[in-house]
Amino acid sequence: MEHYLNQFVRAWRSVTARTVRDALSVLLLLVVVIGAGFSALTTYAHLVLFDEKRFTEELGEIFTNEDIQSVVADSFVSAAVTMAAQPVAPAGAANVETTLGIDIPPVVAELLTNPANTALLTQTLRQTHQDFLATTDNPLAANVVQQSVRADLRPIFNQTLAEVATNEDLAFLNNLTPPNDAGVITVLQRAEPGDRFFEFIDQLQDLRSSIISLIILCGITALLLSPARTRVVWAIGIGIVGMAGILAVGIYGTRALLAVQIDKTNTARAAQAIHEALLADLNGRLLDMALIGILMIVVGGISGWAWQRFGPTSPQKKPGTTP
Repeated sequence: MEHYLNQFVRAWRSVTARTVRDALSVLLLLVVVIGAGFSALTTYAHLVLFDEKRFTEELGEIFTNEDIQSVVADSFVSAAVTMAAQPVAPAGAANVETTLGIDIPPVVAELLTNPANTALLTQTLRQTHQDFLATTDNPLAANVVQQSVRADLRPIFNQTLAEVATNEDLAFLNNLTPPNDAGVITVLQRAEPGDRFFEFIDQLQDLRSSIISLIILCGITALLLSPARTRVVWAIGIGIVGMAGILAVGIYGTRALLAVQIDKTNTARAAQAIHEALLADLNGRLLDMALIGILMIVVGGISGWAWQRFGPTSPQKKPGTTP
């Protein structure tokens, strides 16, 4: 009787331990999948928002030196300041004028104070927005009622740096690379509660690196805990695919949402611009996700094998133990 009782106790402990470990593995995998989706959500949401703080910091790295500041200020464009106050007449409207609003970060506004370079920015903006704006002497006439203005500063950077590099003391600037994704100013005419939503997304974005670290740790721990490691590996793979799916769905969701906000009169054009910008970044994001998954599987698998090979032996496996 005592023998059967001991067998029952050992079996119960074995089942209980395995169940608890499986339960913990499932909980950790939920953290992996939910955290991955959350990370993807904040990633694509942040791509279509203009981060003034980041843009200012990147510009600050270029224009910190006083000599560079003076030379670049002479070469940089200033028409944005005056263009922001120029009247704009919607196409087909008679005697109706509105103001073309362009938001400029303070650090850029400081550089846009030289009236000698007005023509450069005017030309650049007209080339950038040739489908939006048509020149009719003065002022500018808009082809559609403007809901937003999207100005790409990278051509300005390139032309400015090319001019600056002719200065012998600043020739090194010829190899300077302008910001990749922070060089686009997007002005959205947002109303409550939209502003609060975007501010909330910005706050979530600050936590993304911590969430990725949590995902990796939880995935590795799940591999160590679960007896059925094959299932865990498959679950992590499904999580990676799910994360990619969330990102893909988010692209089209954001495309539709912001297209309406950016340009209610021509949704297709605004949507296409957003769609292209997001797709350009998608490959890099998917590669990051795959690397995270591979890291979790490899590190967790090696750690689990090492634990089984060199770790303490359970009482059931010790030689001479009565079954």
